[in-house]
Amino acid sequence: MKARMMIAGLAAALMLAGCSNMSSFSNPFEQPSITETYISQFRDVPIPAPMSTIPSETLVTVGPDGSKFGLESFSGRVDGTSLANVMMQNMARQGWQLRGSSVGVRSVQLYEKSPHYAAIFYREGVVNTSMDVWVVNGVNVDILSLVPEVHNSVNSGMSSYSGSSYSGSSTSPYSDMSSGQVTKLSQ
Repeated sequence: MKARMMIAGLAAALMLAGCSNMSSFSNPFEQPSITETYISQFRDVPIPAPMSTIPSETLVTVGPDGSKFGLESFSGRVDGTSLANVMMQNMARQGWQLRGSSVGVRSVQLYEKSPHYAAIFYREGVVNTSMDVWVVNGVNVDILSLVPEVHNSVNSGMSSYSGSSYSGSSTSPYSDMSSGQVTKLSQ
């Protein structure tokens, strides 16, 4: 009887010692921290640490001034909504202005940091969440002011086109450009 008590006491002590080491096992369902970030291809777009670059889906080019543009794709085992919220905070810290967003199973956020734009697309999967980061150079507004001039010069060049199969005016393939109406092509 005394021997049984000693064995039971020893077994209990070993079980308690074994349970104290259980904290070294990680919970497979626990979400990793997404507050730690790193800088990947785009120098002012912080990426949460659990997200890994997918090189086969990434295409980045370097502009004349050394800035990078293009697409960088990431994947990680994180909650999509939490990822979108953390990215919104991180982008704001880097000076990006949120210009629009749509949230759901597939979400998008659009940012502006003059003269650049960034669009971030999120796709939640069963296990992983994918994130595509697009960074593009902004549109030069001065170029937009030239559009009417280019449009008019193209139209004046078209008016000298002979053998026109267009119906309507013989001097221009288009009817009244100021009204915005276009004459249909004849068959």
